[in-house]
Amino acid sequence: MTVGIVILICYMIVLLGIAVYASHRDQKNIKDFATGGGLGIFVLTLTFSATYHSAYAFMGAGGFVYSNGIGWWVNGLWTVLPGVLFWVWGRRLWFMGKKYGYMSVADYAADVYQSNTVGILVTAITMVFTVPYVAMQAIGCSYIFTAISGGKLSYTVGAVLFFVIMIILVWLGGMKGVAITDAAQGVFMFIGLLGGSLWVIRANFPSVAVAFEAAFANCPELFTMPGPNGVVTPQDWLSRWLVITFGMMMFPQVSLRFFAGKSLRVMKWSAVFSSIYLTFIYVLTPCVGFIGRLLMPDLAAADTVFPEMLLRYTPTVFAALVIAGALAAAMSTGDSQLHAASAMISTDIYKKYINKNADEKSMYNVARAGVLVVGLVSVVVALLRPGMLADLLNLANSGVGVLVPTIIGGMYWKRATKQGAIVSTVIGETMMVLMTFVFKVSPLGFSAGLWSMATALVVYVAVCLATKPQEHVGEVVDSINTFFELN
Repeated sequence: MTVGIVILICYMIVLLGIAVYASHRDQKNIKDFATGGGLGIFVLTLTFSATYHSAYAFMGAGGFVYSNGIGWWVNGLWTVLPGVLFWVWGRRLWFMGKKYGYMSVADYAADVYQSNTVGILVTAITMVFTVPYVAMQAIGCSYIFTAISGGKLSYTVGAVLFFVIMIILVWLGGMKGVAITDAAQGVFMFIGLLGGSLWVIRANFPSVAVAFEAAFANCPELFTMPGPNGVVTPQDWLSRWLVITFGMMMFPQVSLRFFAGKSLRVMKWSAVFSSIYLTFIYVLTPCVGFIGRLLMPDLAAADTVFPEMLLRYTPTVFAALVIAGALAAAMSTGDSQLHAASAMISTDIYKKYINKNADEKSMYNVARAGVLVVGLVSVVVALLRPGMLADLLNLANSGVGVLVPTIIGGMYWKRATKQGAIVSTVIGETMMVLMTFVFKVSPLGFSAGLWSMATALVVYVAVCLATKPQEHVGEVVDSINTFFELN
């Protein structure tokens, strides 16, 4: 285990070196801190893909298969659609960022609806639900540190280490540092997940096909729908697909990438390559989950199945290298989330409501201070161990998914109004909280997140139609349509 810890330490030193390099190229202003000053295809593709993925890729996905079986495979749409939405929605936000100077979705929402209330709602909701998502990365890293050290590093120590590393990465480099480290980590996690999965499979079976046959012969319940625990029903799948895919686009760590592309050409090809990356990285995940259930049926935490199998069935050095890829998955999302949240604190809270005359330097310093605040709160949540990663992912996306009608409506629909945005967001969010935490119900088998998104959409359309159209919304929509008709 000492070898594994040494490899992880070396890996973290390399990341910090990249962050130091990026800090020397950083312009030390809020725009460069928030958007990176224009990213190219390679870096934008990998920072978007690595940010979209997280500890869930190495931990939660395998754990879900281990517990619930073949039904996980229907999530293919979760991986293709993000790239499509990156282009369809992202290019519009990219254009508005260039034309109107927006640096975040909350910034866009407040301006297009000409309403500070809308901006505050978007900021508050994305900030609140970013915390459990950052906590999910800390949980994943804690599992990783504990597994690779053979229990010598506790869960708590792992969470604190995650916090310290994330703070340093984001503090030094801003968006540019985060994007460059994400690119390096994105390559590492792609090779690690596929290479590690194949090695684990071949260490126990002559081929992937034989591994599937053995799992089917010994654990046939994993090949049934809705699975051994009755989880993956059609309603559950539809709920997870829509809530996670659409909700993820509303998170600040993802939506900031919409403003970061150097050009429309960069946006287009990053969207294409992102879909390819996000899909192929999971090709062997179901097989790993199945044989994990066959070979290690009594795991205390299903989410640890992949690292546990690496440590048991592959050489220590190789296992440590691949598990470092798992650390990359968690860190690439964690640093992006901390960066996005801190940028929002500066641009969407401090500048608009605390010091409207703030200059670039003070906004830059506030953003860096925000890293500490969000990181500390997130780690406290992680230490409470709120649940399985897949469930935490679903909860966080349910919270921000309510914003979809408000954010997308303002880009496409001239009848969109601030009243529709406010009422739909408040009602949808209230419904999600009540159904999830108070009544704990899922009518007709559909999740609280999907019901709240659907309710928000219906209310948004109804209220917008019942209220007076806003001139500025129409101007923004016309400017977008005109630009893309000519380009």
